[in-house]
Amino acid sequence: MAYKNVLITGCSSGIGLALAVRLAKDELKRFKVIATMRDMTKKGPLEEKAGETLEKTLQIQPLDVTCKDSVRQCVAAIPDQRVDILGLLFNDVYCASKFAVEGFCESLALQALKFGVNISLLEPGPVVTEFEKKLYEEVASMDFSKVDAETQDIFQGFYMTYSKDVFSALGQTPEEVAEHAVQVIGASNPPFRCQTNSVYTPLTTLKHADPSGQLPLSAFHQLVFQHDRLFRASLSLLKMLQWRKRRDLGPLPRPPAPP
Repeated sequence: MAYKNVLITGCSSGIGLALAVRLAKDELKRFKVIATMRDMTKKGPLEEKAGETLEKTLQIQPLDVTCKDSVRQCVAAIPDQRVDILGLLFNDVYCASKFAVEGFCESLALQALKFGVNISLLEPGPVVTEFEKKLYEEVASMDFSKVDAETQDIFQGFYMTYSKDVFSALGQTPEEVAEHAVQVIGASNPPFRCQTNSVYTPLTTLKHADPSGQLPLSAFHQLVFQHDRLFRASLSLLKMLQWRKRRDLGPLPRPPAPP
């Protein structure tokens, strides 16, 4: 039986590692995995990330590490990419690099179809990994000398606490995301976009509900900065929904064996 070549960029931990392990354990031996171990992101106020860190992530001179690698690898093998669907507070540089990949793949998808090639984007939302925990440790020793006091207070006193709450309420495991990736990779006609987290999906619909973009900005601003109790209650509700979803659905079904 012919196997599929799967190129995974960044598999030292998290989703990449979970996907590599899942593909290697495929009972039907359908996949040959080629993996690399490069990954880069940065969380924090934009002022703190100016200069070297900003250039390393976006790499305006030369092209960014995330985008350049993805472009090169897409041209070589057209791999599936994992992207973020929402801009997030204090994740501006990280989201910029991911949105660049999204725009590149979206533009390439139509051309690729002419040659019988499908491009799929995985949009998982929050994923609980060791990488996220390392970022929290990094924040503890972050230099805030270039950050104004109000922004620093919002970041340290507000954002970091709620970030952990959001991941606890909405976060998927790398293995859950990897299972969705396997289904996309193994599909004969995969979708262009695959949102892996049904609990997180309603939040993303706000982005497309208002063409002006004002609805999601206003909703999230009020929820985050003006209605603290409602925000906490919403997270508690979503956490319960996530738990019930896992309990009721159990393990994700695996794709059927080819004839």
